[in-house]
Amino acid sequence: MKITVFNGSPWGERGHTHIMAEEFEKGAVQAGAKCRNVLLVSKKIQPCNECGTCMFKTPGVCRMKDDMPELISEFVDSDIVVFATPVFIDNVTALMKTFIDRLLPVLEPHYEKDSNGEYRRRKRYKTYPKFAVISSCAMPEQSNFQVLRLYFRRMARTMHTEVVGEIYRGAAGLLLLSEKEFRFKPMVDKYKELLRASGKELVEIGRIGPNTTERLEQPLIDSDEYVAYANKMWDQLLTERRTPAFAASR
Repeated sequence: MKITVFNGSPWGERGHTHIMAEEFEKGAVQAGAKCRNVLLVSKKIQPCNECGTCMFKTPGVCRMKDDMPELISEFVDSDIVVFATPVFIDNVTALMKTFIDRLLPVLEPHYEKDSNGEYRRRKRYKTYPKFAVISSCAMPEQSNFQVLRLYFRRMARTMHTEVVGEIYRGAAGLLLLSEKEFRFKPMVDKYKELLRASGKELVEIGRIGPNTTERLEQPLIDSDEYVAYANKMWDQLLTERRTPAFAASR
């Protein structure tokens, strides 16, 4: 099984999302999958302007000269594609959205009805990869992922596939804080173990099952305790006029 993780975090390897994806991949590899982690921040991806070239003039091929042809090949050749993104203002990052928009060449221009009688574009390829989602959010509630849950399920319908795994983590700041605040380390280590188990399960049974998904949704810490700690840290950063350590080099 080939799994490709497209990470749309502008923080790349320094962000919460990468930590989650990395642990997930460890479990998938343990179960026999071949994984590749693509950091979109390191790629040149221009925004789609829907000029129609990939639909009509050169079917399936975009006119823009950047890294997307390689990424589209990686997408199509995968058994499972994982979209990894932090939540920015209740949605995916601009980087992830730009990448997704540029996947348009994998579809044909003609419309057809799906099994529910709703129109979508026809397939350009015989098969498409299954989808999984990994997302992090600094705020604690799982309700912060409502838009992403719907977005990726709708996108899967558009792309003639299905979502076979969803991993959403509120209070994701703990994943980085645990490196300095050792009182958070036990809960984060336990969560990382669950991430590895979810990657393994996805490979072994083809999806992340409901029991594992339910465990992934459980809070790592009381929301009020987390927010009190976070606000204290924000006050300190404001006083010192500096950014968080993981953002300091950008």
